[in-house]
Amino acid sequence: MTLSHTPRTAARHALAILLACIGGALNGAAHVADGQTATTERVYVANQAAASVSVIDAASGTVIETIDLTQLGFDPNCRPHHTAVDPDGRHWYVSLIGGGNVLRFNADNELVSRAPFETPGLLTVDPSSDRLYVGRSMMAVNPPQRIGAIDRDDMTVQELDVFFPRPHALTIDPVTNRIFTASLVENRVAVVEGGTEALELVDIAGPPHTLVQFALSPDGRRLVATTQLTGKLLVFDATTPALALVAEVDVGTQPWHPAFSPSGDRVYFGAKDDDAVVVVETEGWSVVTRITAPGIVEPHGSAVTADGRYLFVSNRNLKGAYTPTRQVENNADVGTVVKIDTRTLEVVQTIEVGTYPAGISLGAIP
Repeated sequence: MTLSHTPRTAARHALAILLACIGGALNGAAHVADGQTATTERVYVANQAAASVSVIDAASGTVIETIDLTQLGFDPNCRPHHTAVDPDGRHWYVSLIGGGNVLRFNADNELVSRAPFETPGLLTVDPSSDRLYVGRSMMAVNPPQRIGAIDRDDMTVQELDVFFPRPHALTIDPVTNRIFTASLVENRVAVVEGGTEALELVDIAGPPHTLVQFALSPDGRRLVATTQLTGKLLVFDATTPALALVAEVDVGTQPWHPAFSPSGDRVYFGAKDDDAVVVVETEGWSVVTRITAPGIVEPHGSAVTADGRYLFVSNRNLKGAYTPTRQVENNADVGTVVKIDTRTLEVVQTIEVGTYPAGISLGAIP
């Protein structure tokens, strides 16, 4: 398997970025006369302890629908964990840790099919193929040492060996057709070639990190990972077979799911135990600011709009530090999603959702 970026691969990256930008402009946003942006993007938030998914209009911040999974026949302890959206927005997915399934919904939020999978965790869609990849949940004690490759059309599952315990962090480079996943208990990353399933194992130096989640830069050159135990953002050269470490940034306590800006100049993520959203500048790899606000409480997932203007972050609020606007017996029953203006780096909206909002994704609707 060749991991170096040839000029042809670099050109393919450039083309992919251009197409993504065009697609985001056409499908994700339409500029109106007053200079504001009216988007047709939606945010999908898995409420892990509420057995529900909140669907939010990205432009208005309005919760369009809350999908009660128990009404679809799933157990109250099915624990929806992460979401993902097809590139065309016609379907979206949610993993059920306790329900042992990955569910497929259409753009009308109707359940259309499912794939059985033991303790599914993070999800990532391959926009260059019909595959959806799935890792294992952090809550799984001893899951199979395999990730899943799901055919998005018929939801059939193929399991791919990675040969290390508890594969969790997960992302894909659709241009070079490589899937990256990492162990929660070993400093080890698996690079899997899509299609052939050829495998390269890479050891990461240092103390036990517990790699939480990956994000790949838009140009495909940098792979970043957040680390639960050491509180770092690790930056790898994704163009090298050994994933050479090029930077490590101290970012706070328990950094969680990272997201790149579409331009690649920033990485955003929550520092879960600091109740803060961290903004890292990729030029020099330094922390620009740490955003705090009443609605930022145990931040978990991050997603950025196609035009890069807004960042959405889900917040667990399991300690009840946020006081909801509606009266409830226990503040922890209500989680939040904050909408952050990436120009001012201020929270412009706090959206109340279900209990323990976890994984979050964002996509344009058709």
